[in-house]
Amino acid sequence: MKIQKIINDAYEQVYRIRTNLAYLYKFIKFVTPFLTIAFYFLFVFDYLPPELAGKYGALVAAYLFPPAGKESIIPLMLGSGIPIWIAWSTIIIMDVISASIIAYNWWFAELIITHIPFLDRGYAWLQKRAEKFKKKKLLTLSLLIFMIVPFQGTGGISTPILSRFLGVEAKKTIFIVLTGSIITTTLWILWWEGLLNFLGI
Repeated sequence: MKIQKIINDAYEQVYRIRTNLAYLYKFIKFVTPFLTIAFYFLFVFDYLPPELAGKYGALVAAYLFPPAGKESIIPLMLGSGIPIWIAWSTIIIMDVISASIIAYNWWFAELIITHIPFLDRGYAWLQKRAEKFKKKKLLTLSLLIFMIVPFQGTGGISTPILSRFLGVEAKKTIFIVLTGSIITTTLWILWWEGLLNFLGI
């Protein structure tokens, strides 16, 4: 009997540890993107002179809200004298961090949606509509194109939302957003710099 009790107690302890580790892992996944972007901004604000830091902060805030996008924020950053590497890395990091928060914490969004009347019905309807697209060929490529094309409503927030609806795993979602953001941001910067050189500015 004592041996059986010891085994049961050990099993309960292991189960508790596994449960606590699972909660800890979820907490780390939730907090890490916020800490990453916070440290990045601390570094950039410390690097930039005060006259540029204010402009940079305003443009970063504007990028979070439509209709501002890469096509407007990148020229404004570069035109304000913000270094290219900061403009380039900021847009990419913001896209990836936004995607990480959504992709790895989709459970949190679902928890809220499923407990709000009408939203839960709409969410269930969208899930059913998305079912027929989940096994489509070239789904990853389609999402990548969606991320790259600079239309209103595409980007580091809408792409992971669409990806999760379509059942794309979090890692692949982040890869799609990262790849698309690098391509689009690089092209916009090259276009802007090429235009300025062409105009002799």
